Amino acid sequence: MVNFDNKECGRIYRVDVKEKKLRFIILLILFSKFITLQAIAFTPYSGISCHNINSQNNVEFFFKQDEDYIYATAYKRVKGKFVKVGNVVGQKVSSFILFEDNTVDENLNFAWHLDMVTKILKPFVLTEVKNYNFDLPLRLDCISKNFWF
Repeated sequence: MVNFDNKECGRIYRVDVKEKKLRFIILLILFSKFITLQAIAFTPYSGISCHNINSQNNVEFFFKQDEDYIYATAYKRVKGKFVKVGNVVGQKVSSFILFEDNTVDENLNFAWHLDMVTKILKPFVLTEVKNYNFDLPLRLDCISKNFWF
C-alpha cells in the first residue's frame, strides 16, 4: 500500500497552482504585445467665447485649419449648433485674425477683427455700401476656448 501524507500532497498542489498562475501571467504579458486596440482621439477646435459687459449675450466662434495648419474657415454657434459663417480673410500668426460673418447682415460684406494678444473682437466692414444704414455690432471681449465634438 501507498501511504499519502496529506500535508505533502497539499503542498504539491499549492505549488502547481502557483506555477500555473505564474505561467499564465507570463504568457498574458507576452501575448499582450500582439494584441492591439485601435484608439481614436479627437482633436479640439480652437476658438473664442466672446461677450459684452453691457449686454448679456454670449457669442462663440471656432476656426478650422486647412492642410497647412492655417485657419481657413470660421464657424459661429447659432441656436446651440455651430454654423459656417464665412472664411478667414486675413491673418498674421499670433497677432490677428480677420474673418467673415454672414449672420450679421446678408446685404453687407462684414467681418470681425480678432486681436490675438488682447482677445478683443472688433467689427469691420469689408466693402462700403452707399446709402445703406447699418449699426455696427459692439466691440466684444473674448477668451480662448477649445471645442470638443
